Amino acid sequence: MDKDYILTDFIVFNSKPDAVPYHYRLSYKIALACLIFGLSCGRSGCSLSKLHMIIVCMYSEKEMVNLLNFVNETNNNYIVLRYDPTVNKTVDFMLAEKIIFQQANGLFRLTKSGIKFFENIMKDQNLLVNEKKFLRDLSSKLTEKLINRIKSSLLG
Repeated sequence: MDKDYILTDFIVFNSKPDAVPYHYRLSYKIALACLIFGLSCGRSGCSLSKLHMIIVCMYSEKEMVNLLNFVNETNNNYIVLRYDPTVNKTVDFMLAEKIIFQQANGLFRLTKSGIKFFENIMKDQNLLVNEKKFLRDLSSKLTEKLINRIKSSLLG
């Protein structure tokens, strides 16, 4: 057998579209944001910073545990506030589709159609199971006051 033989005639490369990771998909982010508004923001609303903090920590099991420990004051770990540009795009889309609205105080809340969407997500027991559990555990413990304290500690 010829050791310089190249199998180029037998190897076929088909280009395929790149798969978008689920946490970058707009449909996932919208559903996730609705869950956050419904389970972790309460009636007062939710700041963009809070939305960023929760969504970004949900990319990692370790970060979810870290955030829960932080709000429950069971450790002395610090929280890193990271911003994900896809969260801003999600909010823009949700505003345009009237899923959320911005209150006079700058916080966001679900509209009536947003609440209906949230309720439909909650009805499906097989949908976003881990996310629902995490957000129920987090509940309203991550307050805007705590978010502002985290942001002010960043500014020194």
